Formats: sequence, structure tokens, C-alpha cells
Amino acid sequence: MQLSKLLYAIGILLLMSCKGTTKDNIQTITSTQQVKPHQDQIDFFNKKYFTTYNLAIDESNLSDHPYFSYLDCKNEGYFSVHFVPKEKDLQLFWSDDYYKKEDFNTYDFEKDNKKIEALIKNNLNAYNVFSYFIKKEYLDSKDGCTLESIWLTKNAIAEIFLYNLKTNEWELVKKKSSKILPPYADNNFFISHFPNLFLKQNKAVNEEKTFPSDLKGSWAVSCDNGLTTFNINKDEGLISLYGNSIYIKVQVEKRLENEYILKFKQIADQKDWVDTSLRITESEISKDKIIGKFFIKKDGKVELHWEGLYNIKKQKIDYTGKDFSLIRESDGENPILLEKC
Repeated sequence: MQLSKLLYAIGILLLMSCKGTTKDNIQTITSTQQVKPHQDQIDFFNKKYFTTYNLAIDESNLSDHPYFSYLDCKNEGYFSVHFVPKEKDLQLFWSDDYYKKEDFNTYDFEKDNKKIEALIKNNLNAYNVFSYFIKKEYLDSKDGCTLESIWLTKNAIAEIFLYNLKTNEWELVKKKSSKILPPYADNNFFISHFPNLFLKQNKAVNEEKTFPSDLKGSWAVSCDNGLTTFNINKDEGLISLYGNSIYIKVQVEKRLENEYILKFKQIADQKDWVDTSLRITESEISKDKIIGKFFIKKDGKVELHWEGLYNIKKQKIDYTGKDFSLIRESDGENPILLEKC
């Protein structure tokens, strides 16, 4: 009897230990045993399947989002894991801006792995993560089993899985005939087949219906002490981002009778002496995200609710605190009360 109780106790401790270990290992998307597969389903995030993060598919084709792929004609088959941005800004960053300043004749694509990992590993909530999976029986490997030589059979079926970030499990969401190899599934493919996963951004845009601004004037924390001013001329404004060193133009849009929103438009002036850590690159700043909103009070003062600039490349908001001139001049207060000058 004592031996049975002892074995039972040991079994419970082992189960608890295994459960804790699994939870602790869910740290990065390349860790071993991150996801919990269903029965014989492949764990696409298992470390043994990971190769490198890519945007380049082959010598003449680029993906419009990060992905990695795995090919084994005798066992698992062929699959690619796709990190598809949920919002348009991030989609445009990967498709248009990531390679914008690069010379493909000299670019080292091997550097992409670490660069892409740094951008996505701590920001998975910004992506829908899919696996486009072709079983081995649908692979035509008569010319060899390499990424360059593999083909699909005429009756090939693709299984599409979606990674559930809450349960850390892959969920089969669709089966369909396939004429493309896994890496070639692009943003349009996933958005057209799973529109509900991308509707939030469209819904948000519809809710932010605005009207042309006819507002004119200048406002400041204090008009008498020569501090920076917030100038508005109808639908365009000029605001100091960092003292007298960085000025930006903003798009002013009217939402309600006395409520307005601001969006980044362009850099008006940025001095050469500005520290690298504070400089902004115009192409990296979202022009769709609201950077602030303000209300015209009855006494003519402005109550400015500042949010900051959304940096698409860094995938974070910049200039949210005292780096922003008007917050610094108002002793760190946000919302900021501005008087009309």
C-alpha cells in the first residue's frame, strides 16, 4: 500500500513538473515544444523545422511578409509558416519599405534572418500566423527534393493552419486545392480567404469618419514665455516634436464640432545636430495612425491628448513622453492644456 501511494505521488509530481516546463519554454517562436499539436499534427514551430526567416522566395520573387519554410519529401512534406500583418501599415512596411533603400546587386540576404527575427519575435500579436502545408503524397520530386526542383501533383491539397496565440496551438482552418508552392502564398491569399481576421483595421477606419478642418490659429503652453507653439492652418498643422530641432507637419481632421484628430504628414525640419536616437525617418512613420487628438474648449483653449508617432519599422510608438516638446513644457502633463496666442 505504501509503495502504491509513493508511486502515485511521484506520478503527480512528474505531471506537474512537465506542465510547468512546457509553460516556461514558450518564450520565442523557435523554442522547442512551443505549441501543442493535435494528435499526429505537425508542430510547425518545433525547433527542428526552423531554417531561417526570409522575404526572398527565389532569385526573382519576394514575399510581402516574413516567412520560413521546411521541405522533406519522405516524411513531413512541404510547409511554410507565414507572418501576415493584421494592419495595412505593417503590411506596407514589409512589402514596400523593408528593402526600399537596398541595392539588390550587393545586398546580403543572409542578414535577413536576424533582422526579421528582431522585428517580429516580441510582436506576434500584430500578425496572423499561418502554416501552408502540403503533405508528401502531393509532392512531385522526380527531379529531386530541393526547393528549386520540387513540384506539386495535379490533385495537390493544401491544409491551412492558424496559430492560436492564446492556446499555443495550431488550428486547421481550411483545406483547398493548391497550384502554388507554400512560400508563394501572399497577403492577398490569406486576406481573401480569411477576411474576418483582418476586419478590425477596416472597422476602425470606418469608425474614424472625419471632415475637412477649417480651424486656424496658434496655441502654446504659455504664449508669453516664448515656448514652442502649435500652429494650425485649416487641414495642416505645424508642431515642434523636439524643441527647435525637429518640426513636423500634421494632417488636421475634424471629427465632431469641437474635436479634431492629428496624423503625421511629413518632416518640416530636422537639424543635423539631433542625436541619432531622437532622429526620425519619414518613411518609417505611419501616416494613417492617429498621433493625437484635441478639443476646443469654450474659452478657446485646446486640450491636446498626445499619443505619439507610430514607428512602423520598430513597431513601437515614439515620442510618447517628455521627449515631445509640449509634454516637457507642461511638466509631463498629458493631456496638455494650451492657451490661444
